[in-house]
Amino acid sequence: MDKAAVSQGRASEGAGGGRDALVFGRTPIETARIRSIETRIVDLPLRRLQQFARFGTHLQSIVLVEILTEDGVTGIGEAVTPCGPWWSGDSVEAIKATIDRYLAPLLVGENLLAPTRLMAKLDEKVRNNGFAKAGIEMALLDGAGKILDVPLHILFGGKVRDSLPVAWPLATGDVAQEIDEAEEMLALGRAGAFKLKMAALPIAEDLARAKRLARALEGRAKLRVDPNEGWEEATAVRAIAELREAGVEMVEQPVARWNLDAMARLTRSSGTTIMIDEGVLSVHDTVEVVKRAAASLLSLKIMKSGGLRNARAMADIANAGGIPVYMGTFLESSIGTAANMHLAASLPALPLGGETIGPMLIGEDICVAPADYHDHALWLPEGPGLGIEIDREKLERFQRK
Repeated sequence: MDKAAVSQGRASEGAGGGRDALVFGRTPIETARIRSIETRIVDLPLRRLQQFARFGTHLQSIVLVEILTEDGVTGIGEAVTPCGPWWSGDSVEAIKATIDRYLAPLLVGENLLAPTRLMAKLDEKVRNNGFAKAGIEMALLDGAGKILDVPLHILFGGKVRDSLPVAWPLATGDVAQEIDEAEEMLALGRAGAFKLKMAALPIAEDLARAKRLARALEGRAKLRVDPNEGWEEATAVRAIAELREAGVEMVEQPVARWNLDAMARLTRSSGTTIMIDEGVLSVHDTVEVVKRAAASLLSLKIMKSGGLRNARAMADIANAGGIPVYMGTFLESSIGTAANMHLAASLPALPLGGETIGPMLIGEDICVAPADYHDHALWLPEGPGLGIEIDREKLERFQRK
């Protein structure tokens, strides 16, 4: 009998199981054909109100993406918006429909281990829809890691860190409650810095709130603020000066996303770290931000970038232009948070850490082992691919019917 026909190898160990290098005499590249792509909307309760500049919510919804190969390996991904379509216009309902109707049919029968070609195929046929594509790409890379039996960060050059310092968002609008919340997070070792969501309140009230928080945390934790595009430039100039005096170390996206000229002026003159988020959504945006020196820090997010590989390219461009990056969040579950951590693990410079705190704010996760937070940091999961496993019982409970 041909030795190749009896090469040692095992079939998949369940839907998301690991793979041997050879399966019945075939190489991994020959065993990675996509059989189907399934999506589900999952509605997860938050532990408390999350108040953005224009919107507040007690619920986070995600789109779970599962890519199943012919040999039974399942790649898992997540597409998520920041609690609704207010940020980018994307919604979980539109994301699911786009994947089911337009993206998934383009990938069935294709080889999962060719993400560059597959994502180019999607880009050719479907314009934009970066959030949906990011969920698809995450599932492709998770599946690739499982087939090759390597953690996802290996696909980005390997890790330079095992953990990421995290900042906790304070976003209720009640400063006494926010101080109590910060004290609790410090005591539990969950976060070592804090970011205050602003611009939902009148400016004078917001500034008084920020100053009170800064005094309460002085000498123990840094405070950052995020108006989510909520200020005009003149307001931003005055507010940033007062915030700097109070000890606030960073201001995120103070003005409208289109106003790169104002971002550049504030970066030059404010004496404070100015981070860009909504104003940088792609590699092309990143080039423009570097050319204009429109920020001193860049918020990196897998969803807004259209996927992990685009986010990594944005980080490389920013770093090459002298602008370091920060790991932002759209309040992902432990699925997307694992993807963020694998990307962060491969990045050489993250001077202010990140804000990948979704699983701590979500009241019920759908992973068997939720993201690990201790010592004021998020820690890298172990195992092939993303290193996560879906809790099917919880998935059934929270899946939108």
